[in-house]
This record gives sequence, C-alpha cells and structure tokens, in this order.
Amino acid sequence: MYLVTSEQMRSFDHDTIETYRVPAIVLMDHAGRAVADAVLTRAVEAAVVVCGKGNNGADGWLCARWLKRAGVAVSVVTLVDPATLQADARIAQAIADAAGVHWRLYEPGVVREVVTLARATGKVAIVDAILGTGVSRPLTGDVALAVDEINQAQVDVVAIDLPTGVNASTGEVLGNAVQAAATVAMAAEKLGTAVTPGALYAGQVHVADIGIEMRVDDATAVYTHPALFRQQYGERDAMSHKGSFGRVGIAVGSMTGAARLAAAAAARVGVGMVVVGGEGAAGSQWAPDIVVRSQADITAAFADCQAVVIGPGLGDRAGSAALWIRELADCGVRSGAIDADALAAVAQAGRFTPVSGEYVLTPHPKEAARMLGWDVSMVQARRIQAAREIAAGTQAVVLLKGYRTVIATPEGRLRVNPTGDASLAVAGSGDVLAGVVGSLLAQGLDAFAAASLGAWLHGRAGELAGKALTRVSTTASDVVQELPNALQAYLQSLR
Repeated sequence: MYLVTSEQMRSFDHDTIETYRVPAIVLMDHAGRAVADAVLTRAVEAAVVVCGKGNNGADGWLCARWLKRAGVAVSVVTLVDPATLQADARIAQAIADAAGVHWRLYEPGVVREVVTLARATGKVAIVDAILGTGVSRPLTGDVALAVDEINQAQVDVVAIDLPTGVNASTGEVLGNAVQAAATVAMAAEKLGTAVTPGALYAGQVHVADIGIEMRVDDATAVYTHPALFRQQYGERDAMSHKGSFGRVGIAVGSMTGAARLAAAAAARVGVGMVVVGGEGAAGSQWAPDIVVRSQADITAAFADCQAVVIGPGLGDRAGSAALWIRELADCGVRSGAIDADALAAVAQAGRFTPVSGEYVLTPHPKEAARMLGWDVSMVQARRIQAAREIAAGTQAVVLLKGYRTVIATPEGRLRVNPTGDASLAVAGSGDVLAGVVGSLLAQGLDAFAAASLGAWLHGRAGELAGKALTRVSTTASDVVQELPNALQAYLQSLR
C-alpha cells in the first residue's frame, strides 16, 4: 500500500481537479459519504461532527448530510461562523444546511454539551473534521480546546484523513492530537498515520477511493508486503544446492548468547551455510549445523562469505568493527548487517563514516540517538527524519527498530513494516533480526529488500510467538522457533 505526504496529496488533488476536470466539491461529497459509511458501521444512533474552516471541514459538513440521510441524529459543531466560510467549504455547508443539519458555533464546552445531549438518542460517535493534512505546528486556541473535549468524550472518534494534530508527512504530534478509533484516508494513507507517534492516534485506517487520480510511480514510501519480493525470495530450483544460497558469517565476541540467536535465526530463513568466527566462537556450544571457525582473525574466517553480521554480543571487541568492515571489503565481502555496539563504527554523535556495498544498519531508538547526537525522545518523535539522516550520512540502508519499523535508503526511499508487536520487546530480539537480515543478504537480496523482508518476517514471527505463548512470556528463542511459520505465512500470501 502506498503512503503519501501532504505535498504529494496536494499535487494529486490539483491534478484531478485541473487536469481531469473533476470539481473539488464532487471529491468532497465522495469523501463525506465514505466517512459516513465508516461511522454507520459502528451502529450509532447519533453523531457529532466537529468541523474546521477548510477542506477537511467541508468533508465533515457533507458527511453530516449523508449521516442525516441515513437516519442518524447528527449535529455539527463548527469552529468558525458558517457565514465566513469560503469557496467549496461554503458550498458544502450550504448543502448540509439545505438537508436540515443542525449546527452550533464552538465555544469552550460546546462539544461536551452536544455529545451529552446526543447520548439521549443512543450510541454516539464523533467525526473529527477540524484539520486535514496541513498541520505543522502545535494546536492552539479553540482548536486545542475542541480536541481536548473530543478526547474527553469517551466515545468512538472517526477522523477524516488523519487525526487533528498529527503531521501528515512525518507522524509528529506537537502537543495534543485527537485520539481516533478509526481514520478514513482519502485516496491513500498518509505517511504520518503509518509511523509512530501518529500511528498511535489513528486507530484502524481505512482507505477510501473518492476518485482522485494517483501517480503511484511518484510514491517514495510504501508498507512492506511480501508481494514486493516475489521474484527474489522463497522459490528453490530442483538443481539448487547449499552453495546456491550463500554463506553468512557472524562475528562472535564476549557475549556469545547474542551470536547464537543471530546464527539460529540466519539458518532458519534459508542461507546455505552459517559460519561463526572470532574470539568467542571456540568456547561455545553451537548447533551441529553451524560451521565454527575459531580463529580470531575475522577477515580470514569470513573471506568466503557473501555477507556478515557484526555487532550482536561483541562486547569489548566492538571497537574492532570499523577495521573488520574495511578489511572484509578489501577481500571482497561488502555486504552485511551492522548492529548494537558496532554501529559506533559508522556513526557517532552526528559524525558519519560511509560504508560501501550492501550494508544494513539496525539501530533501536537509543542507538540511533547516539549515532545522531540526539536524545531518544527526539528520535521517537521524528523517526522518518532520524532514519533518513543516518542512511544519508552512512550511505547504508537503515532499519530503525520499534513499532512500525522504518526502513530508509540513502536516497530517501522509505518502507514501513506493518508486522510485529510487543512480543518483540525482549532482550535478544534485535540479535534475531540481525541474523535474519544477514541471511537474506547472503542469499542475494539487496540491502533495501533484505532489511524490508527481514523486518516483515521477524515481526510476523514475533506475532506468532506472542499468540502461542502470550506477549508476556515470549523470548527471543521463541521468535527464532516461529520463523519457519512466518516464512510459511509469507509464501501463502504469494499464492
């Protein structure tokens, strides 16, 4: 599914209206009906539509008209005097007025009062039609007060396009925002509701086709989906052998448990051979299908590998990561996953060392903050910007871990991973992910594909483990055990 910014959406709107000659009021009426349909699925008897002054508000007025036509007791609370509305917003209000939609001008307490009166009719929903895709600063004045009243009403809220207060392009929430149960996105989901923190306010997002002409070739962001990798992963020729699927080398440091998780995960997603090497490799218990090369020279251990995993459990050897990456490149190994303490080899406090080849960096938010010289809260508020800045600085693909993982290329392309839940909030989960990504790289996927598909498989495995064992009890080892089932889900989705 394509994800668009506010700028892209304005361009699509403009082209539909100016090039394809579809009047804006027609698109607005389609939008109003789509939102009304979403409200009706909630089996409400009454609805309160809170409208702003712009196009989002116009959609709200027309939604109110469709709800009234469906027999719902509907009222509009408008933040501006209808007499001051301009252009299509004025037309939309006039249509609702002609249909007999009652309205009240907002003043503090009015949303609360109208919702209370509506409760006498039965189940109530609120429609958020205050602001659309143009939010770029904190809410103030009556808008901020109305949003507070909406959130305090304790009824389902359906947002038009995105909840008021969420930045459509970045997902940032500067202050307060509407907490919606559902969001109806026009033509395409906005990037800001796909990533956190915006995703946490949007509820269930439904995309409505209202007749806007989309130029999908212009999309720079999409949700990760198995169909993206149909031709790259999952099929095996009858004449294939272990050499067909590459070797991945996993560097072992002082904390061997992390490397063991990465090795087990790498094997589960199909690499031809998993090789472990480094100072910690000799003294550990490895599964019989893991090749152990105990020499301390990482370059010698992995010279015949197609990809490497550097970082999990390195401990005090993490300082050698930069040297290893350079020496491996000199002998032809220019692909891999860099994780954990090894990330300092490529970025620290905003100083970047570009890496050549197909590398994926897999920081969690705290690691990303150290790489950028930001604090963690800034990373979490601006996840897209954080991922893109690290990717541009290091010239590597960045997989910024967390709910709705963001994958960014140095050129700025984005994928957002929809799989994964709190089952993955456990030590060792990131080591599993690094092993999966390294395995996919060794099998020939490029860095963007390996990071994207790796996040999808890892997330689905976490969901499956949480379902079987509860999110509370799931461990990283359980996630490894569910990887074959995640792969099965991937293959089934391609049929």
